[in-house]
Amino acid sequence: MRIEINNICKDFGNGRMVLNDFSYSGDVKTLAVIGPSGGGKSTLLRIIGGLIPPTSGEVILDGLRVDFTEKNLVAHRRRIGFVFQSKGLFAHLSAIDNITMPLCNVYGYNKKDALKTASALLERFDLEQDAHKRPSELSGGQQQRIAIARAIAARPSLLLLDEPTSALDPELTNEVLAMISELTREQLSIILVTHEMGFAKKACEKVMFLSGGKNIESGNSMELFARPRTHELKIFLGKVLEWKA
Repeated sequence: MRIEINNICKDFGNGRMVLNDFSYSGDVKTLAVIGPSGGGKSTLLRIIGGLIPPTSGEVILDGLRVDFTEKNLVAHRRRIGFVFQSKGLFAHLSAIDNITMPLCNVYGYNKKDALKTASALLERFDLEQDAHKRPSELSGGQQQRIAIARAIAARPSLLLLDEPTSALDPELTNEVLAMISELTREQLSIILVTHEMGFAKKACEKVMFLSGGKNIESGNSMELFARPRTHELKIFLGKVLEWKA
């Protein structure tokens, strides 16, 4: 997917620009967005997905400018899958119902086709034994994997993941990252906000370093980690990688 973000600013009314004249342009297959907390990463994802409007600037996906009027955002959101940090599932529904309900109510699937799609995804990702469990009966990793299955069920053109492993222990983190890694081999563009530097480096084609509301540096992931060009990224990587083996 071709993504063009031109001069985006976002001010939530507190006098501080969360995104400040942010721009990015490139063909995206897998893009990891890294950077310090509070730098604007989650806000950027929500603007791209049409969940919140920018204060100014524009977003263009595959040549189509996103119209941030509520009437037109409905169709835009249907093209995109979302996975958030945690608690993204409906607590009162089983795992399979969490997948089928949006398919029926948002995308117009009939019940039979929705169940077929959901069952295939649960089987594919080794979750079929959890189909009738509610979120409270699942581990954090299982919940996130079901949330990802729900996000891709309607075959979106773009998948946005906002720190999907932030609340998980290392073993569960690896389960979720393995699932995302498998998805990178499909005809699906992925933008992932993450603190998992190893995954960003090895599994994502491109990386963007976002800090202070600006795109400080972006490029090929292996090159960016091996030879960061900006002082800001060198300092950031030095801190986050200091205790890595």
